[in-house]
Amino acid sequence: MRYRREVDGLRAIAVVPVMLFHAGFAWCGGGFVGVDVFFVISGYLITGIILEDLNSGTFSLAKFYERRARRILPALFVVMLVCLPVAWLLMLPDDLENFGQSLFATALFSNNVLLWMTSGYFSLASEFKPLVHTWSLGVEEQYYMLFPLMLGLLWRLPTRAFVGILGVGAALSLGLAQWGSVNAPMASFFLLGARFWELLLGALISVAFFYGKSSTGAIIANPVMRSLLGVAGFLMIGVAVFLFDRFTPFPSVYTLLPTVGAALLIVFATPETFMGKFLGLSPLVAIGLISYSAYLWHQPLLAFSRLSSLSEPPAGQLLVAIVAAFGLAWLSWRYVERPFRDRGLLSRRVVVASMAVVGASLASAGVLINQKSGFVHQWSELNTEVQEAGRRLNAVYNEGPYRYRYAPFDDSKPLKLLVLGNSFARDFINAGMENLYFREVSLSYVEDVPACIQREADVNDRLKQLLAAADYVVLGSPPDTLACFRRDAEVFEKLGATRLVVIGIKNFGWNMNAVMRLDESVRYSYRAEVLEEARAENADAVRTLPAESFVNLIAILADENGRVPVFTPDRKIISQDREHLTKAGAAYVGRLMFEHPLLQPLKDASRNVAE
Repeated sequence: MRYRREVDGLRAIAVVPVMLFHAGFAWCGGGFVGVDVFFVISGYLITGIILEDLNSGTFSLAKFYERRARRILPALFVVMLVCLPVAWLLMLPDDLENFGQSLFATALFSNNVLLWMTSGYFSLASEFKPLVHTWSLGVEEQYYMLFPLMLGLLWRLPTRAFVGILGVGAALSLGLAQWGSVNAPMASFFLLGARFWELLLGALISVAFFYGKSSTGAIIANPVMRSLLGVAGFLMIGVAVFLFDRFTPFPSVYTLLPTVGAALLIVFATPETFMGKFLGLSPLVAIGLISYSAYLWHQPLLAFSRLSSLSEPPAGQLLVAIVAAFGLAWLSWRYVERPFRDRGLLSRRVVVASMAVVGASLASAGVLINQKSGFVHQWSELNTEVQEAGRRLNAVYNEGPYRYRYAPFDDSKPLKLLVLGNSFARDFINAGMENLYFREVSLSYVEDVPACIQREADVNDRLKQLLAAADYVVLGSPPDTLACFRRDAEVFEKLGATRLVVIGIKNFGWNMNAVMRLDESVRYSYRAEVLEEARAENADAVRTLPAESFVNLIAILADENGRVPVFTPDRKIISQDREHLTKAGAAYVGRLMFEHPLLQPLKDASRNVAE
């Protein structure tokens, strides 16, 4: 396939916004669309290569996957190997355990599946994940597993049938993306089905060029029109980069803006056009050549900068990380990518064997870290007595709340408590259980509560029965949409709930990993400033929720300066991830929280029996 400088220039246009977005620059709020531009480029290039090999009779899956391995694996594995000791030095067990999961999933090109199952890409925690960005490699590699087989079956069909099938596939995938952006946003964002059309868009360009026997924008003869369409494509990407943000439904029909923009540039930004000349400028081409390595390096450097900081790093520090990413990218491009691509230097056997050994080693390291719960036993600041032989710490600790899922109420107990919500609801349950406040309370826990209840029919029958019987209904944290609260409360009251209590959010600062590296003389007395976003969210809850229903947990924990403790009086860490409680943290926070007048009856029920 003929080399095009302007495509490397387009890679530069794609990678820089992604890096700026991950650095947190608000003015580049749609920088994530650079990944979508990469998908279009990949679909275009890979399809062109496969079609040429199919046409010449030289295509083989072994050859194709060898080429992909040479292109992708060496630089990726180098970055993962460098991340491993740094993560070990900087991360608390929870973060290290998560890193181990990512290490394993990335080695198997399935980090997109892991992220779909465990978290949100735009959650604050993702800023501390060195390998979060490798989800896009998972999408591409899964595409590479399917598309060559699909292309091999279709390419001998009549041109219209071939293009029609690809077009229908792209349309169905786009429809799935639009549906998923509303009904299953995490699955839509991370999984191949809703991204397939972006790669197919690039593939359709290659098919058009192949059957038209052209690799330029000659499908439109007028040079002025070609130039205008190229400029339009560039502007479409720019609009998406600067006007989209993390709240833009994605992928969806909105994604057409940057992807069609990329398609227009691939087709019409040819050497004789204005955009072709611009994208062919040497600085852009140079960035494009190292863009893959730059993409790999930038997120680990940003994540480790944040992990080593007590507060959010200033913009200058994050810009230094981006510049360093380009420096490391050049080194890995020059001394890793280029040698491994050289078939005369490294044979297929050497490449396959070395990548298999390194990949298996990284995956094994990830499994070990995960199974050891981030080697939690090495930390005296964390309670470990709940660790049981052959069982993981976090799983054991969460079994307490999970034992009560949809548990029927015991009429012999003086109080019946129904707790609703996700992990923050489990924190509330753990806080009560660690202090033995639920000994004489009949407890039931429901996790799968609709996000915003519209009507009684939204509530399943088992939950209706529990709502009608409960003396207390506790929401583990304020609803995601506070405007929904009154509607939720009305529905619960119609179903028989008599007392509804909402537990406020909690936050223990920017980054616990950095606190653990303070000198012992100041570490255990350190008090963290509650993050501005958490303060704003809590203030919104205070304004919106009735005082007779809301437990302001931040107000309970904070001192007169608005700072909160990070360690318990006996030097146990309260939270590893700034939001969720450790075993010791649950005991400490529970003793303070249950003094609140709205919760004291729960505590008193057990205390009175004990006395």
